[in-house]
Formats: sequence, C-alpha cells, structure tokens
Amino acid sequence: MNLRSNKVFKYILKYGYLCLGLFIFAIAFNLFMLPNNFVVGGVSGIAIILNNFFGWDSSLCVSILSIILLILGFIFCNKDRISSSVASTFILPIFMKLTSNITEVLVLDISLLLSSLYCAILVGIAFGLIYKVGFSTGGTDILYWILEKYIKKSTGQLMMFVEGIIVIIGAFVFGFERLMYSLIILFLMSRISDKFVIGISDYKLVCIIPNKVDEVTECINSLSYVKSFKLVTTNNKDVLYCILLSKDYRVLYSSIKEIDKDVFMSVNNTYETIGGY
Repeated sequence: MNLRSNKVFKYILKYGYLCLGLFIFAIAFNLFMLPNNFVVGGVSGIAIILNNFFGWDSSLCVSILSIILLILGFIFCNKDRISSSVASTFILPIFMKLTSNITEVLVLDISLLLSSLYCAILVGIAFGLIYKVGFSTGGTDILYWILEKYIKKSTGQLMMFVEGIIVIIGAFVFGFERLMYSLIILFLMSRISDKFVIGISDYKLVCIIPNKVDEVTECINSLSYVKSFKLVTTNNKDVLYCILLSKDYRVLYSSIKEIDKDVFMSVNNTYETIGGY
C-alpha cells in the first residue's frame, strides 16, 4: 500500500468511526433518552425539553440549534477548532431522523434503571469513538469554546455550568426521579468514553525515590516483566521510574516497603508506552 492510498484509508476509517459513533448515539437517543425523558445536557437535552412542551421534532431541533451554534462558532472562535464539529452538526440529525421509529421496531419492556444503564453504555461508546478520531459532537461543545474566549474559566468549568443548567431545567420539567437517572447516565458515559479514548490501563508507572537505592533497584529488576530507568535530581537523590503490569504492582509495593520503610512512591496508570531504554 503506497503512502497516498494509506492516507485515503486512514481518512475513510476516521470518518467511518465518526459515523458509527453518531449512529450509536442516535439509537441511544431515540431508544432510551427521548422515550424516558433522560435529559443529560447538550442540544439533545434541549430537544427533549422542547419536544415535551411543543411536540417539536427532536432531530429538527437538534439540527437547528447545532447549526446556529456552528455559525456562532465560526464568528467568535478559532476556525480550526470549530472544523472538528462541522461533520457532526449535519450527520447527527440525519441519523436521529432515520432511527426515530426504532421503538416501533424494537419494543423494550425494561425498568428505568436498566434503560439508564444501557443508555449510558451506548452513549459512552458513541462519544468514545467520536473523540478517539479527533472529532467533536458539536452543539454545546461550541458554546463552551465561545464562552471560554470571553470568560476566563476553563472548558471543564464552563461545561459543568452549561450542562448543569440544562440538566436542572430537565429536573424541573420531568421531576427529581428523572434527574437521578440522568446523573447515573452522565457518570457512567463519561467513564466509558474515557476508556475508549485512552484505553484500559494494563500497566502502572511507578516513581520511586528510595533511601536504599541498590536494594530497591535489585527488587525492581527481579520482577518478570518491568522496564525501568534512573534519573538524578538536583540534590543528588536517585529517582527510579519503572513500568510494570498492573497485577504485579502490589508485589512490588510490598517488597519495596520491606526493604525501605521510608521510601517515596508515586503511582499512575499507563495507557501506552512507545520506544524504550
């Protein structure tokens, strides 16, 4: 495969993941969110509220709101940043319309709790696929970016503020019970989408500043699978870094604590390692 055909394949694969993610979200919306009035923020949450009050078509509401926000984004934000939302803005409403009758084909007689769990799984997978290939879902994402430019707050803080308002309005409209289910969905879908984007951690990165350097180094090297290297700080303290299988971490921890009771250790999840020493 030459370089040009490889780029074309990656381009097709990238948009394939985007379309798959948007299609899964559309199914989750029409199968679980809209019938059960789960308002989890975003333009989809606004569409559910408007559908309840006025009976407006949800896919049309999402389309209009998303296009308005996209136009505002191009006016007030960085064009490169907004370009990641263009495809989602136009594709998602189409998929939502195509799947709008899914409840007539697939009739689910399950509890609200199960509905919220399945909804969270589908939306988490959908967002994970979309974010993994560098796209945005558009909609209120653009609103955060606009506010971020003029209000000196982080995107995370603005997201909590905007989505919080939408979720609270949904609670007033549909009741406290629906709010509880919506919070379950929000919590689970964020965790699932994170796992899709960065993967499930099989390894731990351990930073160690020991008092007994040689003994601790020997302990690290005795493990069956470990990559390690040593740095020296400005005050001449040895710093050991090692990457090991998650299942072996407790073994390492116990062994090092037996050797050096005052050792300093910092542990982080590692999702990918490239290159080596």
